[in-house]
Amino acid sequence: MNNSSIYHIFNREDAILLSAMIYQSYQLFEKEPLVLPKGYSLRYTIRALAGVEEPETEVFGFIAESQDKIIVTFRGTRTFKDNESDQDLYQVPYPFVRNAGKTHRGFTCIYQSTRNELIRELTKLSTTKRLFVAGHSLGGALAVLAAFDIAVNTRFKNPFVYTYGSPRVADPVFASQFNQIVKNSIRIFNVHDIIPTLPDQAYPPPFTKNGLFYRHVDKKVTLSFQLNSLPVRNHEIVCYFKNLSQQNPAFTKALCDENPGFCPNTELCVPFIGICGEKTSTNNDKK
Repeated sequence: MNNSSIYHIFNREDAILLSAMIYQSYQLFEKEPLVLPKGYSLRYTIRALAGVEEPETEVFGFIAESQDKIIVTFRGTRTFKDNESDQDLYQVPYPFVRNAGKTHRGFTCIYQSTRNELIRELTKLSTTKRLFVAGHSLGGALAVLAAFDIAVNTRFKNPFVYTYGSPRVADPVFASQFNQIVKNSIRIFNVHDIIPTLPDQAYPPPFTKNGLFYRHVDKKVTLSFQLNSLPVRNHEIVCYFKNLSQQNPAFTKALCDENPGFCPNTELCVPFIGICGEKTSTNNDKK
């Protein structure tokens, strides 16, 4: 966090709370009971179309509301259809703001399929409350697309955006405009997580006639946990939650104790040790 302005935006308690909220969006997708902290109510379940040639409707997150906050969450990749959308990396003009650059087609199609309903639900809620938009992995990309749309096209002009392990979302034009409009944006990523390195920054011709170019949005907060499993432990939201929780253990303990079932189980967040052809083990197996 070498940019001093980050200190005026980034809040560790918010980061911990929102990572657990995102975990609950995965629970909702898995049809497990949704557990929200005391004082929060479910206002809307976000459903969107995932996939390319034959998209299917999936649960991607929710809107929750408390006395002073509104939280929009998006989960990351969980299905084959989600993977199809992840890999659909051609770019399309961002549909909701004029001349705002180009965005990843797969991510944009998912967001576009739920956008009208999402905006409609938000317009029912009070703009006197702080609005948070949060997402992990693919959900981080959806959070970026949604936050820019919300900031320009609704009365919620200053959304707080927290993404975790997000891939790149769009071209340099979009990234620049997003940074100008969405001032309260934090991109949290583990330096050992492979997903934030994707898509690549450039796909020169002949990949496409003019090439494709991707750039991350600001502002970054780096974490460092190396669990020797790039696509799983180094990327999972539960391990982001565990690492962030260590920055404020007292707040985390109170949050989890007061809200049984809300915080994720972080037992998988240990180094994965093993070699090809042998039974592997984790630190938890050693006695």
